[in-house]
Amino acid sequence: MTRIDLRTEAWLSDIGLYCGGNTYDPVKLRQITTEKSEWSERLKRNFRHVLISRQLSVLDYEEKVDIEFGSDDELYAYLQRLYAYLFQDGPFPEWS
Repeated sequence: MTRIDLRTEAWLSDIGLYCGGNTYDPVKLRQITTEKSEWSERLKRNFRHVLISRQLSVLDYEEKVDIEFGSDDELYAYLQRLYAYLFQDGPFPEWS
């Protein structure tokens, strides 16, 4: 596992609650994030940070969320789709 910052670590914990391998429910996460709260705003800020910093590896993600991707590029393409779904009214983000 690479060394990741606290914002990324917090994001991984939050995202794992709804988008982990055993709890994959982006629909529920989308419902929660549409309600403006301190938590949803923090998730959005940390999500943007993860997408911009790109310090998260597929191994980091797999270890915390239990979903595998073949490469960092595949992971970030999925994360971009998930972000668009949650915060920009994008389509449902398939990962398998």
